[in-house]
Amino acid sequence: MKPVVFLSNFHPFITKNVLNSGVLNFLLNRADVIIFVSKNDERYFKELYQKNNVTVEGIDIGHLARSRKNKLFIRIADWLLDTNVGRFRKIENLERTGDKIKYFFSLIFTRFFSRIKPFKRFIRELDYQINNPRPFELFFSKYKPSVVFATDIFSDYDLLLLKNARSFGVKTVAMVRSWDNTTGWGYARFAPDKLIVHNEIMKAEMPKYHDISEKIIQISGIPQFEQYLKMKPTSREEFYNKIGADINKRLVLFAPAGNFFIDTDWQICQILKDLYYEDKIPKDIQFIIRLHPFLPVDLSQFKPDENFIIDITGSALFKPTLNTKTGGELDKEFLQHLFDSLHYSSLVINTISSIIIDAAALDKPLITVNFNGWEKDVPVLKSLKRWRLAENQISWMSFGMTPLIENKEELVEWINKYLNNPALDSDKRKIFKQAYCGNYDGRSAERIASFVLDQT
Repeated sequence: MKPVVFLSNFHPFITKNVLNSGVLNFLLNRADVIIFVSKNDERYFKELYQKNNVTVEGIDIGHLARSRKNKLFIRIADWLLDTNVGRFRKIENLERTGDKIKYFFSLIFTRFFSRIKPFKRFIRELDYQINNPRPFELFFSKYKPSVVFATDIFSDYDLLLLKNARSFGVKTVAMVRSWDNTTGWGYARFAPDKLIVHNEIMKAEMPKYHDISEKIIQISGIPQFEQYLKMKPTSREEFYNKIGADINKRLVLFAPAGNFFIDTDWQICQILKDLYYEDKIPKDIQFIIRLHPFLPVDLSQFKPDENFIIDITGSALFKPTLNTKTGGELDKEFLQHLFDSLHYSSLVINTISSIIIDAAALDKPLITVNFNGWEKDVPVLKSLKRWRLAENQISWMSFGMTPLIENKEELVEWINKYLNNPALDSDKRKIFKQAYCGNYDGRSAERIASFVLDQT
């Protein structure tokens, strides 16, 4: 009889990173899998994934994540993590609310209690003991799982599943979903039996910031990026026709930040356009402006043309009142389009996106914009420079595989350098890829599945 694995899928990136990266298939070779999704998404996932040994269960637990008690523990966890990201978040709250008492209390709390490991562990246990509703109880009784695989340890939904697993004596394996989670999402509120991370950097950060024993941490690599090893590009003619590009010109991919971070993406687009029509960069190129799938970008003041193509495939549409993430799934078609966009690009221009890992995986020259258009005296909280102080940003900048561009003159210089010599800094991109993607051997998905199944 096959073991039963509970698998969480409450974040859109998990569809791409786990379900479609090979992890699910490797699990299914040796186990039956129950995939938990939000109730609203149940029908969609049933149509795509439910089969003989895959069952999709929808569950509505948003109200539990939004409860006063849970919000209190979210706040405490946020204050127990002493990082630059947390410090800026406190300043943002002060600016938004004007509550100086709360601001200074949070500073003192973090400065004092984030250094006391027994206190942090006490809070983690208290969270489990008094903030542990059991929305998954019927599923544990029905399916009797051997192990729970929480794909996003910092998610409130995954946290509920992990707590319930412990309550019913079921082994737990959790994963850190993304490179910025370890230093930007608060103190980890649950210590699983095994923890999966992408690389040595994250393996060092989890004990440092979250008091997770190094003994339980396993390094997997990043399966979604290893998909590129076996993918084949759409034909050049078909892809260019799809996006409306001139097949006789090279592509330059620009990834705006989104309104969650800055509100001057359109100015960078305009600067690039001005440089192009002023003949300061080659005329045999065209720009594909690739919008983030979940962070709306306001380009309403920018006028695209045949050389500046806005790519909205799978992207969140801009609404003036909406600056944060929206729903949606990243399916196989989305990944193919991303791969084609990168494959046919001669240069990638980044602002603050994990697309730098995609670019390094495919050895694409990379430029990083570090200025807010032509705005002067931009407040720190509204500037790109603020985000460069985040721990994960400091980490990747140390590899030197991309110049930080401070003005349009530097933008001209580096665009021309990389277009003339695409191999420039290839050695640094390789080192960065090894650090962030591990072996990059095509076996990350298999390793993740093995780490989970070893607990059955």
